[in-house]
Amino acid sequence: MVKDLRYLVIYDVTDDNLRNKVSELLKDYGLQRIQYSAFIGQLRRDKLKSLTVDLKKLIREAVENVQLYPICDTCFKGRTEVGKPKRYELVEDKPRIAYI
Repeated sequence: MVKDLRYLVIYDVTDDNLRNKVSELLKDYGLQRIQYSAFIGQLRRDKLKSLTVDLKKLIREAVENVQLYPICDTCFKGRTEVGKPKRYELVEDKPRIAYI
């Protein structure tokens, strides 16, 4: 059984249209927004590779930057939040389904 890993994804995208596309793509992969340009969620290795390919297609030759950091459970539980805590639920990697 392949274990999912939690990833923190942060990005610096200046183009509004491209930034919205990156945000929607991350949501499509089941990641949840925790800051304006930061998402977190669990991904299997194959989904991580697929997400990386999709991000490269979006970004192409742009000077934009997206970074993906694996976060272990111990590190995640040991995080420190300053200010109003963000409420979010980490969801297991679910298949994307479209009802037509």
